[in-house]
Order: sequence, then C-alpha cells, then structure tokens
Amino acid sequence: MQAEDLNVVNDLEGQRQQHFGVQYGWGRDGEGRRPGYSIRSGHETRSDFYGHVLVLGGRNLIRPLGIGDMYGNSPEAYPYPAVTFQQGRKIGGLAGFAHFHGSREHSTLLMDLALNHLDFVEVMQYALIKMKPWYKALGWYQLLNAGFRVVGTAGCDFPDPTDHFVPWPRALPLLGPERTLVKAQPGESARETWAAGILRGAAVVTNGPLLDLAVHGKEPGAVISWTGASHNAEGVATVVFHRPIEKLEIVSNGKVVASKAGDGVQTEISLPFQFPITESSWIAARAQGANLQPDLEIWAHTNPVYVLKDGKPPYVKADRELVNQQWEKEVEFYRSANLAFAEESQRKEFFQLAEQTRKILQGPQPPWPVRTGK
Repeated sequence: MQAEDLNVVNDLEGQRQQHFGVQYGWGRDGEGRRPGYSIRSGHETRSDFYGHVLVLGGRNLIRPLGIGDMYGNSPEAYPYPAVTFQQGRKIGGLAGFAHFHGSREHSTLLMDLALNHLDFVEVMQYALIKMKPWYKALGWYQLLNAGFRVVGTAGCDFPDPTDHFVPWPRALPLLGPERTLVKAQPGESARETWAAGILRGAAVVTNGPLLDLAVHGKEPGAVISWTGASHNAEGVATVVFHRPIEKLEIVSNGKVVASKAGDGVQTEISLPFQFPITESSWIAARAQGANLQPDLEIWAHTNPVYVLKDGKPPYVKADRELVNQQWEKEVEFYRSANLAFAEESQRKEFFQLAEQTRKILQGPQPPWPVRTGK
C-alpha cells in the first residue's frame, strides 16, 4: 500500500462454487491499521441474474456469496441484493454494485437505487479502449439525469487480469490502476474516514490524474439550493498529472458546459467556469491525460455537486423515460426466468419490491436520499 501511495484497501472475499480471497478477520476488529493506513475486509456476492454486488467493511461475512448455478452450484435465487444490502448496512458496511450494473445482462440496480439500498455504484473499472471506459460514465449520467443521487466509485478486479491486462503491464500499479479518492485527514482509521467521504459523495475516481472541483466553494457531494427563475453556477476545476493533460471539462446534466484543452506539454490545468442554469443541475469535472499505451486511456472524474432549484432533484425527462423502460424489461425478464425460491414468501417479496420500483420510476420524481456520517 505504501509503495503504491494507497491509504485504504478493501480486500474482497468471493465465491465460484468455493470461496476465494478468504479473509482472516472482519470489521474494525479485523482491520489492519497503522496511522494513515487501513486494510478492511469486504465481500462480493455474485449471481448471473441480479448482478455482482459489494459489501465493504462490515463486521462479518454475509452468506451465501454465490447465488445460482454459475456461482453457488445451486439454482437458488435467494437472497437477492436488496436483502444483502439491508444486512450489509446493519453490520456497518457500505453497500453497492460492482462493474456499474453488476457486469451481467440483467441487474436489480434500478430497484436498489430507487428504494435507497445503495451507498455507491462502481462507475470506473478498466480503462482499455476496447472495453469502452466512457460507457459507464454515460450510464452514470443517465441515472443522475433521471433524478437519482448516485455516488460513483472505482475498483479493480486485481489479481484477475483475464481478458483485461495480459500480461500485466509494468506501467500499471500492481494492485490495479483505479482509485477512489477522498480528500480528508485520515484520523484514527483511514478506512472510516474514507467511508464517511463515500457516503457524502465527496469522491473522485481516477486511474492517474489528481482532479479537484469546487462549485460555489463546495466539494463534490455537496447540495446547494437556490430559488428564482435562474441561477449563475460558478466554480473552478484543477487537474494535475505527471504526464501531459489532453483536456479538462465541466459537465452539467450530462452536457459539457466548459472545457480547456492541453497543449501537449502541460501537466497542470485550471478551469474557472461560470454558466447560467434554469433548473436543478448536477455539476462535475472530468479530465483526460495522454494515453499510457495505445489501448489504455487515462482519465479522472469527480462526483457531482448538486445545485438544486427549490431543493428538487435534477430531472431530464428523456433519461427518466429510458430508465423506466429499462426496468420494465428487467421485470419482464424476472417474471419469465423461473427464479428458484425456497419459500413463496421470498418470491412474493421480490416482486412486491419490483412493483414498488415501477411506481417510483413512473412517478414525477424519485426519492433523493442523502446519507452522511459513519
């Protein structure tokens, strides 16, 4: 960790028929800790019909880790992520989706987001051009535009480089290039300070550049309210990297509203910005550096600052409709998939949650929770 300038590591236990990445201890009692550094255990619970989900830093392991034939060697479709997330929060863990939507064709991401089960969504993983690294960012924008508060994080599947980095490039950090940065004093437990920053949304995802954003003097995750017909949003973004920076951009409700290109030499760019808004908006910064190798993109992205008119969440009708349509397809799949539940009450509860999600997505605006603290 020290060699790679990491303060916090979340080590994950998982399962594919049998456990891998087995952890030696859990929660604060099992935390490897020195001043400014923490290693905390977590787990990845996987299925091919709900997606891959994460519980980071909880006081114990939540079983089963593998659901369905592919991972658990059983057709059992319980527990679904909503159950795992509820248990994960009770034991002090952070709950979220890996690989954005869980990496598989079908996912309960929208249900867990609408019902406030999530603390984060992994929006950055692998920067290979062939893996379309900006796709996840565009999906993130759609969720934000649909009116959801979505804290974006980054993560790496190291030491599983299959089909991604083979052989592992010497230019990449051994523990993986993706980082979720929180700007804070580490305190007694760097992990707990980091986790509190994730809950606030005060995070930057990056595989290299150091990116900073302030909107009206507020950091990512902050909520700024305003009233009236229009508002003048202003702030500054700064990016620093040891290699040339290609561009720095400000994005609001999915659109670039300010940008500055590098000159092929600059390793630091600052971009003051000011633009009018007439509706609730999220504002974030993103930066791209010169490719490390021909097929490897270098970039960073802040979480948004939310500038809300009359306290209402951002709302882009077209994106909300697309999200609604996607959930209708998921519900259709789950109803026809013959999911195996040991008890009929489990099936009934799952589809009650699915229907509740449908009503939220078809309503004018979803609930917009803000979680803070430990």
